[in-house]
Amino acid sequence: MEQNNPGPLRSALVIAVLLSCILILSGCSYFGFYTRKAHWQKTFDRIPTMSVLNRVAPEDSLVLAGQLVRPDERHEPLLLIATSSQYRQDEKVAVVQLKDSADYYMAFLPKGEYTLYIFADLNHDGDFERNELVGRSAAKVSLEGSKDGTIVDGPSLVLDFENPGRADFRVAVRVRPASYLYASLDDEFFAPQFGAEGLYNPTALIAHIQGFFFGLEEYDSSKTTVLFVHGISGTPRDWKFMVDGLDRIRFQPFFFYYPSGLPLDKLGALLAQEIENLHAYSKKRGRGIVLAAHSMGGLVALSAIDKLGEKRASSSLAMYVSFSTPYGGVDSARIGVEKAPFVIPAWRDIATGSDFLVNLGQKPFPKKLPFHLFFTYQDQAIVKMGDGGDGVVTLKSQLSSSLQSAATRIYGFNETHEGLLTSELARNELNRLLEGFAPRREQ
Repeated sequence: MEQNNPGPLRSALVIAVLLSCILILSGCSYFGFYTRKAHWQKTFDRIPTMSVLNRVAPEDSLVLAGQLVRPDERHEPLLLIATSSQYRQDEKVAVVQLKDSADYYMAFLPKGEYTLYIFADLNHDGDFERNELVGRSAAKVSLEGSKDGTIVDGPSLVLDFENPGRADFRVAVRVRPASYLYASLDDEFFAPQFGAEGLYNPTALIAHIQGFFFGLEEYDSSKTTVLFVHGISGTPRDWKFMVDGLDRIRFQPFFFYYPSGLPLDKLGALLAQEIENLHAYSKKRGRGIVLAAHSMGGLVALSAIDKLGEKRASSSLAMYVSFSTPYGGVDSARIGVEKAPFVIPAWRDIATGSDFLVNLGQKPFPKKLPFHLFFTYQDQAIVKMGDGGDGVVTLKSQLSSSLQSAATRIYGFNETHEGLLTSELARNELNRLLEGFAPRREQ
């Protein structure tokens, strides 16, 4: 009797496992990412540009950030354009409308040399135009000049509104609302499709959010700040149930909104920078920030805590609370790294045994920072995890021994991985923990 060839069956099983990995991790199709990645790679090979390079390998790009110096009385909308002549003259690599009244700029750029232009809507007609140039400077983006391999200090730009210049290239950009504040997490800005975009197309999400820090109200020094970090393929809207349960008289929520497909070490550096910026703004009140992170966001948060170091983390943060975080990694991500034709950078970091996890696990947790670890163990999957877990992350991964020993207290919830974010018990527990940092105010 002729023996069956096991090759096709084995390949089918590998593909099935990989697909399940992708579905578990992100809930979105990998195939769009694969097609787009192949398209941009072919485009770059044929006609290389810096803009396409930013799409082909966003994990290699860096964040250029610097100060804006402008007259106090001038508050016109501002536009940053970063151009490069690496492949063609005056190529517009980044076009970023800056946040209202911002005193800094930020752009996501591949390594290289750039000219930075700042335009202002001087005639208030709703358009940025080439003859409204109010600032200009050269800048270099390099790994050697970066902080934590992510953030490059750019030049300070002194803005001159009284003597505008003129750019050599065409500028035709409409002014759009640009704020870090949104009235509700129901705003389209936080819609779930943008979380999927952040996983599979980080450059597009960065163009959408044009910043990483957002809130629902103006900063109030009399309130305790809670900084929420979403997980893989997530957006700040994932925290809606928890935020709805906050006493907004005493607490104010802010959010780290980021493209989850990028390397976690880079994301940790960005979060650390946002924490330091917020702490510097709020240090007069002498009260730290409560950091709450879900799933992979907990790894980003832990990386940020490590980059802050013992002293800065303990002074900036009042407490860290993690929700269902895979501190020990995810086996299905490892399979994706081994089998996928194109690998999402975040997969490499959350894969069991990755260099990122090994290095992070060797770093001591700040002794003076209270750390509360929430884990989940309700698995509704038809095919159960061998080690037990919440349908996405095993108990072994959530309860990594090094993090158990660092935790102030550990809490178990009979919830699924995503269900924890809509758990009444978890919300009550979070609010109970917050009570210790914001005593009730007299009415």
